[in-house]
Amino acid sequence: MLTLAPPLFASPELSPSLGGAWRGRIDRFDPTGGIEGWAVAIDSPAVPLELELTVGGDVLALGATGLARPDIDMHLTGSARSGFRFDPSVFGRLAKLASHRRDRQVGVRVAGTDIMLLPPSGRAPTVGELVSLWRDAILSDLGRREAPLPKGERLLAQLRALRLEAEPLRERALRPLSDGEIGQIDLVHLSSEGQVWFIGWTKRGVETEFPALIADRLKFPAGIAIAPYERSDLSANCVGVVGLMETGWTPPSQFKDGFVYAGRNGQFHLRLTPQTRLVRAEAFTAAYAQLQPALVGGQGDAMGAVLASVANWLPGAASAGGTFVEGGVDRLLLIPGFGALAEGWAVSPAKRVETFHLKIGDTVLTADEPSTSFRPRADLQAVFGAAPSITARAGFAAIFRGALPVGAASTPLLRVVLEDGTSAVLRVDAKAPRRVDLVSDGDEVLSLFPSLRFEPSYPALLSAVQTTLRAEWREPMVLSLAPAERVVVIRLPGEDASLRLVFDRAARRLRDLPEGVGLAFVADTGRLRAEALLRFEELRERARAPLSLFAVAHPDEIMAELPWLLARLGAGRFVHVGRGLVLTNEGWAGAIRSLERRGHFLDRFEIVDDEGRPDRVDGSLAAACFGWSTPALIEWSRTAPRFLRGTHGTGALPDHAAFDRIVPGGAIRLERPRASRLADLIDGDVLKGAAR
Repeated sequence: MLTLAPPLFASPELSPSLGGAWRGRIDRFDPTGGIEGWAVAIDSPAVPLELELTVGGDVLALGATGLARPDIDMHLTGSARSGFRFDPSVFGRLAKLASHRRDRQVGVRVAGTDIMLLPPSGRAPTVGELVSLWRDAILSDLGRREAPLPKGERLLAQLRALRLEAEPLRERALRPLSDGEIGQIDLVHLSSEGQVWFIGWTKRGVETEFPALIADRLKFPAGIAIAPYERSDLSANCVGVVGLMETGWTPPSQFKDGFVYAGRNGQFHLRLTPQTRLVRAEAFTAAYAQLQPALVGGQGDAMGAVLASVANWLPGAASAGGTFVEGGVDRLLLIPGFGALAEGWAVSPAKRVETFHLKIGDTVLTADEPSTSFRPRADLQAVFGAAPSITARAGFAAIFRGALPVGAASTPLLRVVLEDGTSAVLRVDAKAPRRVDLVSDGDEVLSLFPSLRFEPSYPALLSAVQTTLRAEWREPMVLSLAPAERVVVIRLPGEDASLRLVFDRAARRLRDLPEGVGLAFVADTGRLRAEALLRFEELRERARAPLSLFAVAHPDEIMAELPWLLARLGAGRFVHVGRGLVLTNEGWAGAIRSLERRGHFLDRFEIVDDEGRPDRVDGSLAAACFGWSTPALIEWSRTAPRFLRGTHGTGALPDHAAFDRIVPGGAIRLERPRASRLADLIDGDVLKGAAR
């Protein structure tokens, strides 16, 4: 019986006394960062070391040291660079290996020797373990969320959470105990955003963030943050504080004795006294500016960011040095991650209007001046006088740029900036802002900005579309799951007759499906969801093949959801039939051949119209119908672009003309994607960018 000798590992210690010519180890197997570690020839540490990534002893990839590793290199010669890294793409190559290699171990070997590098856990992982790790990492990244919030927004989010945490304190019978007093509030300011600022003092060591309950005739839950600073007029065990409350409480103009109960159980309290003063924004901002340099810790920076975001945004307070300014916003179309498109008017009889700023919640958007246009508003002459010069450029259309978060819904404020730098802040009608759907509302967007595609901010719009589509990705709903190693995934159409035709064709083909081949139907949550579920159950009653049913929350293609669906189904190969398509007899035969194919190249199904001619509108060899391997799809999805309607044209699928196969007349188009000129422009440019 043949027995294999245990592998020889290089020592991870640099001491020359340990013997052996090589040192090193693998630090991590990271699906997104690659396989990283360090290695060195102890007698010649400055010479790059050639390495081999092995699978069961066979070489999969070659590499070499040459990356800086300060923690190792500092102990070697000055020119040593002992770090190495195999690119994350090796995980995709591991996923494409044949199934009989799943249990083989993966390691890193010094080239030309039998010396292996020690893996992180002391045990070499198998191909199957690394592929599972890689697949989970990619699937969890399908719906990447927005970038981390700035300091000020993080603080406000934390205070909102603490305010919710304080809700149970409403039900408690709270009393101010003599040993529970931890401080006093001397000065209060109600900001325009509903937050309450205060200055006072507390005992040293009080938490900087805590839930609270304000007892002022009624009970008001609150989240509170404080930033301490040293005050010479206080005893050694007390500090001055600047505080911020997130609460529904409106401070009275004249204070009486009151209490702010603090802590999870309300056992502590801050005191309000008749000497507590309510001050205007200018007075509080001036007081905060004096105290800010003395604030201790990072809380002061976060508070400064919050205060800066509301500074100079008090309606009517900064009335352009007494100059009359009037205006409004007629249309305000919000685009998350990008900003807003606005149409409105602004009149200043004495000074010329130069530009605009817009504030929605905590986000300030700035008008893109090269894209801002002014136009006459004759309808305003009856209000502001007969002089045409006043209304000759009163109307405006502007693109406001800024990182507008998904779900921004606060009442907007419009700042009109005049030629001398002064400005006035005006409230915008709360009904004006509306989140725009770039597909269904595309004509409205283009009517406001016909030249949108040629505006300077258009590349930023394309980037924002990608970010938003990833941020709003959601897992499909599983209505019925029957795993299958090979599967035809059918995106169900949106019309009654088309839906019936798809199920009828599938029912006729069930008996011809080879053993182990399944069908997975994907409906949406629109009006035909119930019909799709009913027909699916009727089909499942008389079928032996594994049948699955999913539902998505949008009416478009499912390219973004496809990797997740296939992972849930456990499929190694698949054929995808897009929305509004049905396979022909040739298509079903081609699907069986594609599911039985080995390797990781594409099978493209030619799409024809109802007269059998190649589809020249949406493309005859489009990404709406193709067969592929699941590992190859998952690897491609890491960098695949997103489209407003799920896919567009070829969908940026890889093209290997020498190996890809075409199924002539494979599918008939029953329905077109949602019509939208703007979506055609955006998706087309995204596709061109992916090709470049």
